[in-house]
Amino acid sequence: MAGFESSELLDRDIRQRVADDPLEALSAITDLRAAIAQREREAVFLALEEHPWREVGAALGVSKQAAFQRFGRSWAVMTKAKLSKAAWRETVKQRLSG
Repeated sequence: MAGFESSELLDRDIRQRVADDPLEALSAITDLRAAIAQREREAVFLALEEHPWREVGAALGVSKQAAFQRFGRSWAVMTKAKLSKAAWRETVKQRLSG
């Protein structure tokens, strides 16, 4: 698994912070969660430039329906703003058919 070593290091650091100062650790965890959520959203949108929802859902460990439910509305709005109506419809059709 890519990044496994860095995940272990992060886990160790968080465990130590929890042991040292639980309230400070909660604040740090909240900040990390927000940053991770934003990076995840960015990765989903970039992946959708070349991959269907089925593959994105698989990478997230969920069904394509669950991935679409979580990210679909904001992806559709963002994509619609960048493309012509015909191109947007074709893009949505391609991503949903995978």
